[in-house]
Amino acid sequence: MPYQLSYSSVLFTKWPQNSLFTGSSKYRIVDGELLTKNRKNRKQIKKDSEQKNEVKKKRKYKLNKSKVRKKCYAFSRLEESKKFFAFYSISFPCGLPDEIGYKILNTWLTRCRIDSGLKSYLWVAERQKNGTIHFHLLTNDYMEIKKVNGFMASCLETVKKNGIEELKEIKTKKYNGVDVKKIEEDRKSLFGYLTKYITKNEIEFTHLPWHCSRDISRLFTTENFEKQERDKYFDQIPDSADKYNIHITDNYKVAGFKFKPNEKIFENIDIVNEIVYRGTLKC
Repeated sequence: MPYQLSYSSVLFTKWPQNSLFTGSSKYRIVDGELLTKNRKNRKQIKKDSEQKNEVKKKRKYKLNKSKVRKKCYAFSRLEESKKFFAFYSISFPCGLPDEIGYKILNTWLTRCRIDSGLKSYLWVAERQKNGTIHFHLLTNDYMEIKKVNGFMASCLETVKKNGIEELKEIKTKKYNGVDVKKIEEDRKSLFGYLTKYITKNEIEFTHLPWHCSRDISRLFTTENFEKQERDKYFDQIPDSADKYNIHITDNYKVAGFKFKPNEKIFENIDIVNEIVYRGTLKC
């Protein structure tokens, strides 16, 4: 029976995996070699894009909490993230429509990439109690808070000129909608933020509820291994069933960790993620 080790659980499944690591949007590892996934030709990509756009017009999105948690954890374990890791909150005036909020976020991110050195990031959408959408963003790139708040004010001012009613009475030129907290090295605060802002997110969105930069989407979040290798992993985690949240179906069994696992158990994922993140591989 194949096994899958992630940052939060061990999964026992009937289905074999064709890659040593999974969770990456671009890479796979077969027979010890890091490979890019098969790419589609341009015509197929265009056709798929058109079909996706049609689906998006009708689709409702819900946050995949497990996937986001794992990707955040992989992000936080990078050497660059250990040097600096920050949590930004991006808020808008009350009542701003989701469509406008997403448009402003995309414009703001573009400006941050061009003028503030933003490269690696992951954001999650959330709805405030007043119904207005806002966003939380993780990054290991330092950005001056005064500067990025200026970018947000500029974005809002541009939208206001288009006659958005919800911004009519807002002093957009002086609006400070961006806040930042540095995440400490022990990472306890990271999980506090993620638990608070991600696990309570049960609502549906008409747009993507989370997204990340390409370098973060490429990070692996799961290591796959076979029965003959189980001892080297299982020797590092508790035997007692009360240390796990267990969920069983016909095709798999998940044992979620109730404890903080030894960091060494994720050593292989960390090594390959550093290679992927730094772009030192040649495919």
